[in-house]
Amino acid sequence: MNITCIIPARMESSRFPGKPLKKILGRELVLRCCDTAKQSSIIDNIIVATENDEIEQVVTAEGYNVIRTPSFPSCTHRVGYVAQQIDCDYIINLQGDEPCVTAKMLDDMIKFTVDNKHQMTQAVYDLDYTDISDQNIVKAVINNNSVIGLSRIPEVISSNLKGIAGVYVYDHSTIANFHTLDMRLVEAWKGLDTFGFIGAVPVVPFEFPHRTHAVDVPSDISTVESKLL
Repeated sequence: MNITCIIPARMESSRFPGKPLKKILGRELVLRCCDTAKQSSIIDNIIVATENDEIEQVVTAEGYNVIRTPSFPSCTHRVGYVAQQIDCDYIINLQGDEPCVTAKMLDDMIKFTVDNKHQMTQAVYDLDYTDISDQNIVKAVINNNSVIGLSRIPEVISSNLKGIAGVYVYDHSTIANFHTLDMRLVEAWKGLDTFGFIGAVPVVPFEFPHRTHAVDVPSDISTVESKLL
């Protein structure tokens, strides 16, 4: 069983340009995510998927592998492109802006996916009431143990809503074939990539014990640093 972690990273984030190389407690954001994957007891390979020269230079200087990708409309397209270049059984997509995710969270999610032979799992967490109106937090609508929809500002507030963390596990064929799926909802909802899978494969939620605060906007850096201290 081979498990590969792919970390997509790009410099052109509309809300926070250049964020993969912004430093969190003195270490670049993308490298913090690589370091977390390296601490896993299950992950066999770590690959950063990027189209950017500067990211490649920083990552390879630290001994991590990079596969260059074309310019894509979403991070999941980058992960899917890399999946087509490699041979493995499962791929964990750890977003390059998730420095608060721990190696144990990754390992638990991988084990859950592999043991239950799921095609895709999506990391979720319980929402605080104040999170509901935060447009930077994507909410998953869950029914019958499947993610059936996504929203930034939900019209209906219920216990079916969970926050989404930027971690996904797929079997190899599911992510390698992402480019063949219907992308119309992804495009309509401005890059909520899970919409591409919904209706094609079961998207099974995996609950993290708490919110892993991602770096979406510059003000998140101080929040994340306080959580990592």
